[in-house]
Amino acid sequence: MPDLFELIKTIAVSAVEARRPVEICFGTVQSTAPLTVRLSQKLVLEKEFFIVRQGVTTQSFKVGDKLILFRMQGGQQYLIYDKKGGL
Repeated sequence: MPDLFELIKTIAVSAVEARRPVEICFGTVQSTAPLTVRLSQKLVLEKEFFIVRQGVTTQSFKVGDKLILFRMQGGQQYLIYDKKGGL
């Protein structure tokens, strides 16, 4: 019976995730060479996790910049949208 429970749980989680294919989140640039971005106390991502728009390079950012990120469904890729700013 535990296998059936796990299968139902997996299906339910997949259904919820399918309804929100993208999540907006924020990160802080920790280093630029190589690019690392801290999303939380425990989660620091390296350049392999990022998709960038054409013309965006690591020189576009400096340590401490706050970034607006779009997390793709599944959490394995993040689109760097822009730097967070104020009005």
